[in-house]
This record gives sequence, structure tokens and C-alpha cells, in this order.
Amino acid sequence: RNVFGKNISEYQLTRVKLGRMAVLIQAGRQFSYQVARLMAKGVGTTEASMVKAYVCKAAEWVSREAMQIHGGYGYAEEYSVSRLFVDARVLSIFEGADETLCLKVIARRLTEK
Repeated sequence: RNVFGKNISEYQLTRVKLGRMAVLIQAGRQFSYQVARLMAKGVGTTEASMVKAYVCKAAEWVSREAMQIHGGYGYAEEYSVSRLFVDARVLSIFEGADETLCLKVIARRLTEK
């Protein structure tokens, strides 16, 4: 999309946002792969809770930034970015809210060691 006669990809802030989004996505992907390897060995249950908490929050942040980049179009239902934001928000709630996961699972396991 164009703003003030320039494509938004030409603005530094947009590029910074895209860069940060890519970093979070890649970090979540690598963290998930590592936890999958641990789980395949029969360990990593604490890490599985950690990766869920991290990836869900990262998805929320990335989708919110994507909505900001899209401007008013980001809120329109005919654009997929609005649906991605709604879906990302549900991830943090589904199968245990982030706070509950951190308090009841992750923190408990960390303090038991």
C-alpha cells in the first residue's frame, strides 16, 4: 500500500517492524524444533510449556504489528490479517491461558529442580 506517495516498504519504521517480526517468527520456529527433538527423546515437557507460552505471545505481537502495517485495512474482515490477529489471540487462551501456564506449570517445574 502507498502512504504519502511512497510504498510503505520504503519507510524505515516498516522495515524495522518487518525485521523484528521475522526474528520472532524464526526464534519461535527454532525453539519449537528443539522442543520437538526433546519430546521425541521422551523429555522436554517443561520446555513444551515454555514454547507454547513464547510462540503464542510472539504470534499475538507479530499479527498486531501486521495489522498496524496494513493500517485501516488491517481491521477489515475481508483481509486475512484481521483473522490472523483474532486467531493468534485465541492461541494464548486455548489449552491454558499464558498466566496459568507460567504459574502452574513452568514456574512450579523450575522451582522443583
